[in-house]
Amino acid sequence: MNPGMSTVRVERSGAVARIVLNRPDRHNAQNPAMWAALRETGAELSADPDVRAAVLTGEGPSFSSGLDLAELQPGGFLHTVAAAPEATALVRDAQAAFGWIRAAPFPVVAAVRGTAVGAGIQLALACDVRVVAEDATLAVAEVGLGAVPDLGATVDLPALVGLERALDLILTARRFGGTEAVSLGLALRAVPAAEVLAEAVAYAERLAAAPRAALSWAKRATREPDPARSLDLAAQGQVECVREMLSARTMPRAASRSGRTAPRA
Repeated sequence: MNPGMSTVRVERSGAVARIVLNRPDRHNAQNPAMWAALRETGAELSADPDVRAAVLTGEGPSFSSGLDLAELQPGGFLHTVAAAPEATALVRDAQAAFGWIRAAPFPVVAAVRGTAVGAGIQLALACDVRVVAEDATLAVAEVGLGAVPDLGATVDLPALVGLERALDLILTARRFGGTEAVSLGLALRAVPAAEVLAEAVAYAERLAAAPRAALSWAKRATREPDPARSLDLAAQGQVECVREMLSARTMPRAASRSGRTAPRA
């Protein structure tokens, strides 16, 4: 077990996994240990055929306050990146902690309360759906600090809100709330903070009622930006799903004809 796994907790309820950022004393500020734990969590859940949806949230009042300020100190992640010959590879390792969400064979719903800025909002943006608190504090803060949002905002924001609005949020680094996030198109709905987690879990449970193959292929095809490739993925997925559907319907009949008792639905 990765020692950093204590920074991420996984809970299971049926076909829905709950991924909880677990540094509430630091408002779930992110560091390399948390990124390693997220990568490991993603690999484990993606390989589990019983997981059909996931909810990503933060322990305590905040989703994630972004990069832990300790990583700005000597010996921290940013100093390591600045001095490393393989600096770009280190950043890509951090990106992979978020990137698995886009490739996961099931939908991931972010339940966002409190603060989600910098790396925090970028983690939420990597998810497929966002349920946010009306009074949440959101910001793509990096440019305002002299840095670049390198964990996915440059990909996810334009896809969600269009180029002009994405550039506005990234270049101004301005703060905005959950209600505006919905109006901009980067969150599905905004609810009172006390209702966020329950709303996200209920939504994930609704999604998890569908077969995993249908969820996986539909997500892949919809996230694919190239139209021809999207249609190709949809066609491949349809063939697999139809075969599974017909196989599930014909197997009990075949069992009955052979003299065996068909399993109850």
